[in-house]
Order: sequence, then structure tokens, then C-alpha cells
Amino acid sequence: MNFNDAEQQNTFDLIPANTITKARLVLKPGNDYNDPMLTRSKNNSDTAYLNCEFIILEGQYAKRKIFDKIGIEGSDIWVNMGRARIRAILESAKRINPKDMSENAVAARQINSFEELNNLDVVIKIGVEHDKSGIYNDKNRVTAIITPDHFRYNEVMNHSDDIPF
Repeated sequence: MNFNDAEQQNTFDLIPANTITKARLVLKPGNDYNDPMLTRSKNNSDTAYLNCEFIILEGQYAKRKIFDKIGIEGSDIWVNMGRARIRAILESAKRINPKDMSENAVAARQINSFEELNNLDVVIKIGVEHDKSGIYNDKNRVTAIITPDHFRYNEVMNHSDDIPF
């Protein structure tokens, strides 16, 4: 086998912290028998999460992926953070101001299954997670879902470039 004509591998630098961009949320199927979108922790069957992939849609980082987990079952802190994240995802994707408590807004924040979150386009803020152990490389993470009350939301949702914060 001759690999001389194969392309050289790509290396990716981290996306700068505080970059705000539009991304598509893709849920990876889990291992739970009752809900195919939930992943149960191997170490603790009382902990479950949504295994998420945010694919950047536009700009210089288009097609890059950032992986995240959204807590669904487990400690109160984990679950509350997960519920807040899902609310922000719905508000970002459906263009709902977090302060809007109208009947339509309240209804838009309700889902029948986690599958409804799959393939939603949202605005995200990217951060950098540093490995404290020194074993692994640093990695990007989603630090926030940007909702319509953020001053950059419309610019990012309706524009095609990544915007440093």
C-alpha cells in the first residue's frame, strides 16, 4: 500500500475562548432502554445525560465540533444545570427572550421528548477547558448558550462569521 499521495493530516488549534458562533446541536443516541437519547453513566446508573455535539455552522470554524454533556438525572446541581441548559437551547433556537412569559413562550419551552432538541440551531459561547492533570490536551467547551436578550444574538444568528466576544 502506498500512502505517498494521501493528504497530510489536519491539526486543529483551539477555537479562541469567548468566541460566539452559530452551531447545530446533534444528540448522540444513548444506552438507556426507556429513552434512546439518554446515556447512563457506566459508574453510576443513577446518573444520566444527553451526549451532545455542537457543530459550528458558519465562519472560519465551520464544521468544527464541540462535545458536551447535559445532565438529566443525578445530583441536584447536575440536573439543575442541565435543565437551565435545555431552557437556554430552546430559547436560543426558537428566538424566545428569557423574560418572555407569554403563553406562546411558555409553550415553546416545553418538549415531549429529548429528540426534539436534536438538530436545533443555537448561538453558543465557546471556552477553553484546561487539563489540570497535564495528561490530556486542552479542549474547547460550550460555556453558554446565547439567548435573544444578549446584545450579539441577532448579529450571530443572522450573520455568517464567528464573532469574538
